[in-house]
Amino acid sequence: MRFYKEVVQKLKFLNNSGYMGKASFKKYVYIYTDGGPEKWAFVVVKDGKVIHEESGIFGLSASTSNDDTESEGIFRAIQYAKERPDNYILTTDSQAIIAKVNGNVANVTRNPNICGIQTLLREFKDSPLPVSFSIKWEKRLSNEFMKRADELCGE
Repeated sequence: MRFYKEVVQKLKFLNNSGYMGKASFKKYVYIYTDGGPEKWAFVVVKDGKVIHEESGIFGLSASTSNDDTESEGIFRAIQYAKERPDNYILTTDSQAIIAKVNGNVANVTRNPNICGIQTLLREFKDSPLPVSFSIKWEKRLSNEFMKRADELCGE
């Protein structure tokens, strides 16, 4: 029991002094994104509460696709996060965008947001600050925050 208390004390010291850096215990900020036929949106959640939401109309043209609006929402969300260093988990319902961002799909040059997303993620990874950013897939409308992003897109 004494050994356990000593280990806990050392971990608390390291965590509070900043020596643990990126290995410290993380508390995440969650971002939920969506894109619809014309609009993109994202919702930022910290400690279970919405702290920011944003949406906009994508520049419409005959060639605008759902991937364009989905990636615009993700790109804007990462730009928002970059200005506010923290540990983020972004959730999207677009498996196609995740595959493109990860480089698992050929011919992504048609969508400039994919390159922008990749660049912003590299900047997070290379940051000297104790920050992190990851993207994960979740089924559409799987929770209240995904539903809110969907509503902001007018869907």
